[in-house]
Amino acid sequence: MSASLSLREIARELADYEVALPDPELEKLSLYLELLQRWNRRINLTGLREPRAMVRRLFGESLYISRVVELRGRLVDVGSGAGFPGLALKLVAPDLQVTLVEARQRKCAFLKEVARECGFYAVDVVPARFESWQKARKGPEKADLITTRAVKTTPAFLDGLAGCLKPDGKAVFSTTSRGAKETMGIGSGWNWETVVPVPNAGNSVIIVGSLL
Repeated sequence: MSASLSLREIARELADYEVALPDPELEKLSLYLELLQRWNRRINLTGLREPRAMVRRLFGESLYISRVVELRGRLVDVGSGAGFPGLALKLVAPDLQVTLVEARQRKCAFLKEVARECGFYAVDVVPARFESWQKARKGPEKADLITTRAVKTTPAFLDGLAGCLKPDGKAVFSTTSRGAKETMGIGSGWNWETVVPVPNAGNSVIIVGSLL
């Protein structure tokens, strides 16, 4: 395993993303990072191996969302993988009610361990494909926010997201410039509010959409 980073080193890596975490949250991020490195040796959670790159590309880019939209109410993270961005956002919005939808059982086990070890509350890990979960949902509760990262969008997928979103809710897509153009090109029924480049992340962007 790569050498761990100090809290000060982690804070420096986050500075470009306009995120300043207090020490308790930096300690949680450090623990999350340690668990990510440990589990990544057994299952493929991320292709990144160097801890500084993990802090920037995974945590920093995820936390930058807090500079783009208001984090409130209930968030559904689709295709959570290792918890980015949905679970990582608990570092800046601890009261956020987070539902993590992830089809792979072992990744769900990882998400549950991170939530438990880091003391993240109001976290629900759903071991299902988004389409199956969306069809099987019971009750009228919908999300204030939906997040996805590097997920292929199709008209059917966007329709599914729309069915889970409150009328005044927002969908946040972490993608590439090309992915943003493709998503906005097929998203009828959506108002694309903003496209925000992610600092020091090449062609990575965040797009925010709301329902028309």
